[in-house]
Amino acid sequence: MVFANCIIYVCGAFAAGIWLAGIRDWHVPTLVMLAIVLLSAALWHVQKKMQNCIWPLTGLFFIAGMIYYCQEMVLPADDISHYAGQTVIVEGMVDGVPEIHETGIGGRQLKYLINVETVKPLRSTNAVRASGKVRIYVHHKDNDKGKPAAYGNKIAVNGQLLELHGYNNPGQIDITMSLKRQGVTARMSAQAKDVKIVEAHTPFSWRERLNRWQNSIIKAMQEVMPVNDAAIITAMLFGGYEGIDKDVVADFTTTGLIHILSVSGAHMALVAGVVRWFSSRIRLGSLPSAVLAIMAIMIYAVMSGLTPPVIRSALMGLISLLAVMLDRENYAPVALAATALVMLIYQPLLLYDISFQLSLGATAGLVLLYQPTLAALKGWPAWLAGPLAVTVSAQLGVVPFIAWYFNNFSVISFVANIIILPGVELIIILGLAGVFIYTVFPAGGTVIFVLLSLITGGIVMLTALLASVPYSSVYIPSVGPAGSLVFYIVLAWVYGWRPWNIKGPRQLAGQWPKTSMLTAVMIVLLLIVANWYPHPVTVHFIDVGQGDATLVITPLGKAVLIDTGGSFGGSNFDIGERVVAPYLKHYGVTAIEYLILTHGHQDHAGGAAGVASHIKIANIMLAREDYTPAVQALLHGSHKAAIIPAYTGQVFSLDRVVFTIIHTPGGNAKGNTAAAGNEASSVIRVSYGQHSFLITGDLEAKGEEELLTKEIPPCTVLKVGHHGSETSTTLPFLQAVNPSFAVISAGYNNRFGHPHPETLARLTDKQNAIVYRTDKHGAIVFTSDGTTIVADTYVK
Repeated sequence: MVFANCIIYVCGAFAAGIWLAGIRDWHVPTLVMLAIVLLSAALWHVQKKMQNCIWPLTGLFFIAGMIYYCQEMVLPADDISHYAGQTVIVEGMVDGVPEIHETGIGGRQLKYLINVETVKPLRSTNAVRASGKVRIYVHHKDNDKGKPAAYGNKIAVNGQLLELHGYNNPGQIDITMSLKRQGVTARMSAQAKDVKIVEAHTPFSWRERLNRWQNSIIKAMQEVMPVNDAAIITAMLFGGYEGIDKDVVADFTTTGLIHILSVSGAHMALVAGVVRWFSSRIRLGSLPSAVLAIMAIMIYAVMSGLTPPVIRSALMGLISLLAVMLDRENYAPVALAATALVMLIYQPLLLYDISFQLSLGATAGLVLLYQPTLAALKGWPAWLAGPLAVTVSAQLGVVPFIAWYFNNFSVISFVANIIILPGVELIIILGLAGVFIYTVFPAGGTVIFVLLSLITGGIVMLTALLASVPYSSVYIPSVGPAGSLVFYIVLAWVYGWRPWNIKGPRQLAGQWPKTSMLTAVMIVLLLIVANWYPHPVTVHFIDVGQGDATLVITPLGKAVLIDTGGSFGGSNFDIGERVVAPYLKHYGVTAIEYLILTHGHQDHAGGAAGVASHIKIANIMLAREDYTPAVQALLHGSHKAAIIPAYTGQVFSLDRVVFTIIHTPGGNAKGNTAAAGNEASSVIRVSYGQHSFLITGDLEAKGEEELLTKEIPPCTVLKVGHHGSETSTTLPFLQAVNPSFAVISAGYNNRFGHPHPETLARLTDKQNAIVYRTDKHGAIVFTSDGTTIVADTYVK
């Protein structure tokens, strides 16, 4: 028992050490010395009494976690990322089967993962050895005649090497960290003509054979069913959302069934359960049936490609089976902790992986909470109590993670798991059977595929119906690490894990009913007061890449959003839906009082429709210009919002935060002149107490000259016009507004060269302003009580 507890403690300590090391930099030699001291203490205690070594070991693993993380973040001297920013020729082997995506703008994009062997900078005469992996995005036009590279080919790619870079905002899934976990340290974009196959030798690859086999199955399904149904079944069997209608994904998310669209522990448990049921029908013994179930899990994991999430899911399933085989279900928590510890030792950065977090949290919930939850439902029908206990246990295990990443809790999931999940499980079992039968007997497999399509259509319709139920999902706020710790402590207290004989909720309510009731009421009242008590004003400059998006949250939590960012080049990535709306929810914004678009360009208004589809908007304020496609898309879906044309001198106030349109083409309230392009940009002044923010959109020199004729007042923070281009932020304008801080919203390594060096020089050398940039600092948040003002950045 001592050893079992030790495993759990050291796993928690190791994870905590990794997390702490990721917050700030540490002096590794000092950590190593401390680890040696703790190791010596642990060995000394082992000689005296085994039980006394738990705490030194726990401390040792805590320090070890910190050291592991620090070492993981150190790149070799020859790593390819050291050449970021240079134009180079990278040569290496194609690692894995290239991914192909239709772009929708004439052609397709291929994603290669390259194991780098050499690199040759543009001005160098010789190539040098290099290590690491590069993610290369190659655009092939429809008329390109060259054959794409295949797995195992050695290729040379000419282009500019770039650092990994994502949207640096809190609550966002960190794609950059995900790539680093795969050993990818740089990226590159190229055209098909920039890729040369050096050696066409293609070695045997089981992954390539598996990919070809999966593609043949998918093609067979597409021949007998709608493409969307085939994509859903493919996702359930092999994982991935490719080709699924986004409304279907949204419905599965709302109903809490989104995990079904990727291979998870639930899939492994289902496969194992079916195998064990079948084994019991043919009267196999307990041990043979468990062995057969283990083999089934391993085969399914290989079929799904042995991706890291699949491996983790398979391991979780194997843990449960081994516990049953050994009649040691009580040791499941220890086995889970040991598995997590081994995974983190192998790859410390897994701690930051959303798939790992959700898998571990859900499995821990099932292991620790299922039996007490089932006992609490004693007297309920078995067909209802079992699924409900599973859902409650798994959901409670991941609530803080769902709050941090998604801010939505699916209330309808309890119903969906009872009504829809059996049908989904039938699809998975029939689908796997159909896949195997089609491989041997195509005609028989085709019949099963047709039946699967009919069932899938019914499941999709039923899921959409449940998702449309009012309040089927509710907003939950992000609570952060401290709030998560409090949640799990309270959860443990409620479920009976209480040290020092602390009384539980039922004991307290029975012994001191009035005091308990009064305490509960007081806690609720304190939370309500804390929520409604005025807070400082916060102004957020969101990292939306090459675009603008500014969020103002007033003392009582009302929100004003100025611009929404937007994607370029026909990309299907909706910044409003995928970046801005999640950012708003992360900060507790579920409704917007005013959405102000400075003008209709894609990089300022392209995300507006996506935001409006997820966040309720009361008023939309538009510049006086011809409506662009981005604005038309917004208006097409925002029927309930009031549309307000912007005019110079327009003022509104929210919680003593004053918003003033100090400039907009079209003149005053009676003006009806329409401007176009950057000249249409409205300029908004946001004032609170002694401080003010000047939001200038894409205002250029001509507009700045016009502003100067109106005796524009100074500001504390200037949102620099046109992403810091040289045609904006002139010296006379800067001298007039005299900002202490300047914020530049620009995309990393953007093709426009923003911000321009001359603009930066005017801001720092001439004006002496403190400059923040979203491409370097990520999201930038200013907090002010009206007297003081403080800036904080996501990237430190």
